[in-house]
Amino acid sequence: MSDTPPEEPSADASTTEGHRAGLIALVGRPNAGKSTLLNQVLGQKLSIVSAKPQTTRNRVVGIHTIPGMQAVLVDTPGIHPARSRLNKAMVQMAIDALSEVDLICWVIDLAPCTKAAEAKRTILGRGEQELATIIAQSGDTPVIIALNKADAVSKPWILPVMEALHALAPQATIVPISALKGVGVDGLVAQWREHLPEGPALYPADQIATTTERFIVAEMIREKIFHLTEQEVPYSTAVEIELFDEDERESERPRVHIMARIFVERDSQKGILIGKGGSMLKQIGTLARKEIAALLGASVFLELHVTVQPDWTSSGRALRELGYE
Repeated sequence: MSDTPPEEPSADASTTEGHRAGLIALVGRPNAGKSTLLNQVLGQKLSIVSAKPQTTRNRVVGIHTIPGMQAVLVDTPGIHPARSRLNKAMVQMAIDALSEVDLICWVIDLAPCTKAAEAKRTILGRGEQELATIIAQSGDTPVIIALNKADAVSKPWILPVMEALHALAPQATIVPISALKGVGVDGLVAQWREHLPEGPALYPADQIATTTERFIVAEMIREKIFHLTEQEVPYSTAVEIELFDEDERESERPRVHIMARIFVERDSQKGILIGKGGSMLKQIGTLARKEIAALLGASVFLELHVTVQPDWTSSGRALRELGYE
């Protein structure tokens, strides 16, 4: 399910003097706003978002091309203390990305940091300190820190956070932003350009992602599950596209037939996802279908099926089959 950037530049890439291009890893704690930042920079939804932590599971690669720069953005799962085999695979995926990129963009949620500063507590929690250590171990890759949600915090307390980060990561450039509203994002992109190496574009200028439509469709369905269900259910689900029939996509009335299978670990979770009289599954399908139709530019016939695969989050075979390992 996951896609990775190519190891070689594309054959049609042209070299322009002063042009910069490279890979940028968006890393951070869960719910820091990495996916929101990716979507904001691209100007469209590529990576799913949710108020729940640990939404992103795969590396989602978006391509931002502007005059003089092409930034290949690798949105990674949030780095957190991992217990299940699935979560360990997610964290390892994020850590591996750090050694494969030209630039690291560390996204931090300002809200808890400014609250700690105001209460005269330790500004950077254990999670951020551990992440700083992980980033430092990645070598001499340049680091830019995006202080997210700057629009939602008390401005006088941003400076103490920046000072604490400068002490923790003295070589890093720090940029306050609001990924949701786009405030400061142009300045962040300008900093990306300053730190990327000179070189030709890695992809055609009109390409915005390396992920397939099937992958994005599966993620859109999974996002609706995150929005509509609670407790362990969203974390115990995976979505696999079994049918993606485009035979009528170029017809007078464009239509795509999609069949997706939702995996859960227990019968009780299956019951919750289906709902009374199929109400929950219908709601998931209705919301997902609307977004998928907009993505594909066609009407969508969407079939959803729920299957119990016991303890799939701990099964190496299941994780490999679903693309997580």
